[in-house]
Amino acid sequence: MNQPGFKPIKQVKVSTLIVDQIKAHILKGDLNPGDSLPSEREMMKFFNVSRSSLREALKILDAIGFVEITQRKRTRVKSLVPGSFIEPIRRLLKDDIDTVLEVHDVRRCLESWNSYYAAERATEEDIKILKQNVESMENEINKKKSLIDDDAAFHLAISAAAHNKIQTHLMFSIYALIQNTVGICYETNESLDILEEHQDIYHAIKNKDPKLARQKMDVHLNNVLYRIHKFFEKKSSLTSL
Repeated sequence: MNQPGFKPIKQVKVSTLIVDQIKAHILKGDLNPGDSLPSEREMMKFFNVSRSSLREALKILDAIGFVEITQRKRTRVKSLVPGSFIEPIRRLLKDDIDTVLEVHDVRRCLESWNSYYAAERATEEDIKILKQNVESMENEINKKKSLIDDDAAFHLAISAAAHNKIQTHLMFSIYALIQNTVGICYETNESLDILEEHQDIYHAIKNKDPKLARQKMDVHLNNVLYRIHKFFEKKSSLTSL
């Protein structure tokens, strides 16, 4: 009697199974850059695993660049764009206004695309998140607080609503580079104008109008570049006095 071609059963570590599951959610776009994973206790319950297996899995994900573990022991999803690509550009941005403008040109290309496809693909939940962000921005203006975080959240939410994980990871990395220069726009006392521009983009996406969404995004980003130019021109004139 011929023996069947049995193969040895490979034992898979529990931590490996956890890694595979979290990686799959990141690659599917269920988890986006900057998203926090649930607490250790919650994940132990979700996966039905021990604390040691979970911690081992998170250390593996941290080592291979899918997540980062913060000082407060919270675990966040990282951009899949490698830091070796981002850091040299970050250093250039400190000293070279031309590089700042070039990065914003790249951003404009990505965001024009994002707004178009967000208007086509956004779910009800995506629209809800955008609405909450616009309302939060309005509240922060009334309180005379910084809008930098709300601004980043709005643009990253549009990227997520386009439902293209590569775009989302690229946008997250670019925003990590430009967030300081975005803050320049709010030093020009034009916060209400920026809010109105965000509202126009939001309504175009909500109304499923891709061409209008792209048009409104282009108007907004052209104005952002104008504000950055104006800021640096003013700074240059003060320095030369």
